[in-house]
Amino acid sequence: MSEERFDLIERCEDILDCIDRKNTDCVKYDSIINKYGEDVIPAWIADMDFKTAPKILEAFVKRIEHGVFGYTFRSKNYYEAIVKWYEKRHNCKINSEWIVDGPGVVPMIAILVNTLTQPGDKVIIQPPVYPPFFAAIEKNERTIVENRLRRTQNSYQMDFENLEKVIDEKTKLMIISNPHNPVGRVWTYQELERLYSIALKYGLIIISDEIHADIIYKPNEFTSLLKVAQRNVIVLNSPGKTFNVPGLTNSYGIIPDKELRTFYNKAIEKLELTTGNIFGITALCAAYSQGEQWLTELIDFLQSNRDYVYDFVKKNMPLIDMTLPEGTFLMWLDCSKLRLENPQKFFLQNARVYLNNGADFGDPNSVRLNIACSRKTLEQIMERMKVAYDSLNHR
Repeated sequence: MSEERFDLIERCEDILDCIDRKNTDCVKYDSIINKYGEDVIPAWIADMDFKTAPKILEAFVKRIEHGVFGYTFRSKNYYEAIVKWYEKRHNCKINSEWIVDGPGVVPMIAILVNTLTQPGDKVIIQPPVYPPFFAAIEKNERTIVENRLRRTQNSYQMDFENLEKVIDEKTKLMIISNPHNPVGRVWTYQELERLYSIALKYGLIIISDEIHADIIYKPNEFTSLLKVAQRNVIVLNSPGKTFNVPGLTNSYGIIPDKELRTFYNKAIEKLELTTGNIFGITALCAAYSQGEQWLTELIDFLQSNRDYVYDFVKKNMPLIDMTLPEGTFLMWLDCSKLRLENPQKFFLQNARVYLNNGADFGDPNSVRLNIACSRKTLEQIMERMKVAYDSLNHR
């Protein structure tokens, strides 16, 4: 490792404050250790091992010192923070009246599936993709239609030809992940434009999950679907992934189409989901108004971790195929060439590393790795995986 890179890691880790999360009722660590043992390193669910941004903590302290946690609402400042964030970070102008409230991105997807489709209608997703997309469709008695991503030598691409083939009169909705979880693609304007032209041709509504939009690695640039179109387009987001506050279950949608916005708002009113979480609201305002410098340090560190894993795998585990993520803090490892019955189970048993099972994303030959941890932990993970990988040669 170069001295310059070592200095970067040391500086960023000091700023990010990576902490021990065990014994805090933490899903990432405690639920796995309780099930599989203390020696397992969890490297799965998409939250980070870093304290949230100091400005968010300061805002929490101020709120706690006030001492009253009564019913709250999202003020004008809340919506203005979102508007300013999209314009500054993503060069995307939105109107505050387009913004709708939510109890989390996944619940919002489920609400929209129920609101915009009927039982038996078809909804398109692009596997391998975030598992709740499957669940939100199936559990609500809609039909999943797969428009699988195409793997090229160095990237993943949307399969537009297949997309047109799978659409029929029962197809009403499409859900996309932008940036894509788990493969890390940051869709370009041209890709989103072509996707939207197909959706427009067949009258589809597109829901774009943009929860990873802020974690983008240079020279890539994030393009919100809102920059391409505003008709039949719904964007969902939250500071949860960016600032490591997903447990606060606060999210928002951006719906320029007044009719779609009305449908959604009526749906959450029926479910009595209009009350805000006081700390979720506080976190968003602090993050979007004062958290940008912390985010810059975070991205620098995550990019260093990404490059480390990519180089390590290419050098030490060459039969595992992977592309270099353009965004997110997740890496997708294609283990097809290892001919394992269950790659996740293999690395759990032989490396004592717990990864996400690719089968949940629609690809049983792959695993997903979370790199949002200290470099020391990440090095332990990779060394353990290498030992397990090397054992296959002896077999």
